[in-house]
Amino acid sequence: MTAEKSPRLTAYERYLKTDVLLNLQRDAEGLVDPDEMTFIIIQQSSELWLKLIAHDMDNALDAARKRAPLTAVRLLSRARTSMADLTRQLDVLDNITPWSYQKIRTQLEDGSGFSSPGWQRVRGLARPLGVEFFDTLDDEAVELRDVYLRHVEFEPLFQFAEALVAFDTECMLWRLRHLKVIERLVGVDAVGTAGTPIHVLAELTGRRLYPRLWAVRSELTEYADDALSSAVLPAAPTGETRARDE
Repeated sequence: MTAEKSPRLTAYERYLKTDVLLNLQRDAEGLVDPDEMTFIIIQQSSELWLKLIAHDMDNALDAARKRAPLTAVRLLSRARTSMADLTRQLDVLDNITPWSYQKIRTQLEDGSGFSSPGWQRVRGLARPLGVEFFDTLDDEAVELRDVYLRHVEFEPLFQFAEALVAFDTECMLWRLRHLKVIERLVGVDAVGTAGTPIHVLAELTGRRLYPRLWAVRSELTEYADDALSSAVLPAAPTGETRARDE
């Protein structure tokens, strides 16, 4: 009796290794609840998104070190878009019932998002990107405030700074959305699987990767209060002028 031959994989399956990828989840018989499949796939795909984000950040860091800020901006923009997609997919977890999650939670032991290798990698790349940005300012003898006051003159540096801020914003939105998923599933007064109270997680959502890039906005506001208060600004058009312009 001859053994049955495995069906030949298509080029698509071989390239994406779907035979491996689609066997990384538990069989239906091994799930503690049908919703566990949803949880596993969302978490696994999150790690893939984070791997992609880290890949683009790594290349952005290389570009920054070569003093190619606009290349870094393009790669950071894609990393931000990927982070936004990562955040949006958390919507699927809203369809897990709180009681189903309690059963799923028994399988996590002390695992939590803090243990995510993808997020640790992203965080590890975020800091040196900021360092390279400020090193570039030092190399060009430019102050951060001047980059914002004279942004047309320093357009590549301004775009680099804003790309970092946009990415930082998306990371905060992801953490906030993740927190809301947790609160919905286990409550606001619960303790996470790693032993961290939910209210402590809430305090972490506002952490910023680039505090100096946020602080400069407050500096600009203070400066504007003095610099623009006595400035002669163009008068608003009168009704007659508006009618003529139209």
